[in-house]
Amino acid sequence: MTMLLIVLLGVLGAYALYIATMSARSTVRPEHYLDGGQAIPAWGHIFASTGLALATFSLYDHLLLVAAYGLQASHLAIGLVVAAIIAALFQKRLWLAARLTGLRTLGELVGAYYGSVTLRLYLLFVLFLFTIPVSAVCLAELGATVSSATRGEVTGGMAIWATAFFLFLFSVIGGWRGVVYVLAAETLLLLALMVFLAIFAGTTFDSFAFAERGIATPAAILADRLPGVIAFTKGIGKQVPEGGIWTAVGVLSFALAMSGIVLSPAFSLLGISTRGRSSLAFTQVWMIGGIAAGLLVLLAPVLGAEIASSATGAGGAPSVAGFADRLAAVDQMVGAAYLILFMLSLQIAVAAFAMSGASAMTIELLARYILPGMTATAERTAARISLGFIYLAIAIAASIAPFASAILSPLALSLTVQLIPALLGLCWLPWITRGGVLSGLIIATIVVVFTEPAGIVAFESLFIDLPWGRWPLTVHAAAWGLFFNVIVSIIISLFTRKHELSEERRRLHDTYQADFPAHFGGPGLRAAKWSLTLLWMFLAIGPGAIIGNTIFNWSFGEATTAPRFPSLLAWQIVSWLSGVLLVWWLAYRSELSVTATEPRRTIELVPPPERLSASDTPGWIAQGLGRLARRNDPGPERARRR
Repeated sequence: MTMLLIVLLGVLGAYALYIATMSARSTVRPEHYLDGGQAIPAWGHIFASTGLALATFSLYDHLLLVAAYGLQASHLAIGLVVAAIIAALFQKRLWLAARLTGLRTLGELVGAYYGSVTLRLYLLFVLFLFTIPVSAVCLAELGATVSSATRGEVTGGMAIWATAFFLFLFSVIGGWRGVVYVLAAETLLLLALMVFLAIFAGTTFDSFAFAERGIATPAAILADRLPGVIAFTKGIGKQVPEGGIWTAVGVLSFALAMSGIVLSPAFSLLGISTRGRSSLAFTQVWMIGGIAAGLLVLLAPVLGAEIASSATGAGGAPSVAGFADRLAAVDQMVGAAYLILFMLSLQIAVAAFAMSGASAMTIELLARYILPGMTATAERTAARISLGFIYLAIAIAASIAPFASAILSPLALSLTVQLIPALLGLCWLPWITRGGVLSGLIIATIVVVFTEPAGIVAFESLFIDLPWGRWPLTVHAAAWGLFFNVIVSIIISLFTRKHELSEERRRLHDTYQADFPAHFGGPGLRAAKWSLTLLWMFLAIGPGAIIGNTIFNWSFGEATTAPRFPSLLAWQIVSWLSGVLLVWWLAYRSELSVTATEPRRTIELVPPPERLSASDTPGWIAQGLGRLARRNDPGPERARRR
């Protein structure tokens, strides 16, 4: 199967290079290399966004979790519907703000709106987490899978460096537009492979019978139900929750963390750079909330059951390679297609994070502070050089520091979610202030770091053991941070709101209301929409989700659609379908994600680019980076000496 896998990957690689080359030839202006000229077609955004959502959700890890924990882990897929709701709340207004102000990235928008260099640096740090540690983890998983499936004929290191070189090659040729086109094509193949492999496994191995016999999880794990509302444990690494870690509160808090998918720098750049206004709503409702979440809800248990029954990992743990061998024994082409499914998902994540990182770094850091006044051609060259260093760093981290990358990578989504108060101020609530946002971010970052492995490992290795582990009380770190973040942001903003709202910020919100309003209806209908949203979250993924453990069996006894059909699975399907209807109501009917007109640039939120040593730059930043900026300016005295 090794040679067949290499041949198939070669074909996909050649196709990606062809798409990237055609995209490069169609690019008219050099600056379009970084963001596609903010004219990515609707179809490109629709498929690339869906693929990026699945990749950031981590299809690879999700199927292994389902194999290990059963339907309680499969319930996490409904978190993509929550991500779609969050996207409907923010994505259109971010797109409008970018068009109205002429800014091109999420970091530029947030930093300019609040007039804060610190917020820009926070966004750059989040960007770094996605670009290096998260991408390195994806490449390391890809290398381990290939090495295991080929029994060492292709080593993990070879797979990592070959994949990194291939991704760099088509990215450096095609730029952002080329990457989006390649991701769109790979997403279409990814979705087709998911459906095909689930049907093939179900008909060949009778894995549809998992509904009757269950998923072969360890004896202490409740495979067909959620293990209660909450578990009063010290957290992972300190105390093992009874029945599994995915309690109802655990699922809800994980879903909040997954909303970081649509707030991430890569996803935001994809939304800002799209040309089609209607593609935002279509992507949120039908692709992410509908197809992506639906395929995981319906198909992940089928594939997870087979992965669990093919366990070959350490100590009998579920592994991807074991099921690949079973498929290859029936048909080698199907076995190779199964491996390509995971490789596509991992490659989509790495390519999107790396290219968006190079673009954002060039726009937000190099062209604004380090080398202001760069020409468009120089920006393109800088982005290509940055891309090369990024892929080199990713490959090195994946090869020699996979553990360190795995420690840092969970911070990415958790810290991204902490941007919600800042985005609420930018998009909806003008009374939220810079002081409130910064205070909330500081508190939230501390809380997140010390409820994720990075802070726990660092603190305990230097000082003493903490009394809690990762995700205490089975509450995700993102939810812990967001809880304190919202409280602090609101309190500080209420005390400082009279002193901060500038004329340009006021004009931005006035433009939202006058030209691009949301149509919630009257006070009663507005209250009904948000009340139903909260009610759905409570019942679908919150404490009310445990009703799904037994309600269908109570109602219908054993006369369900299949003998002993899991009640929780039926609840998940109902929750998914009702969630899609809810997203449609918000995105289309309330016009949170559609607009009839194209906005024109009318607002200046930010002054022209300037060096880091400028007088209005915070002193601690100017002192630390001013010397680097001055090196690039010879000055009159140095020029005369030359």
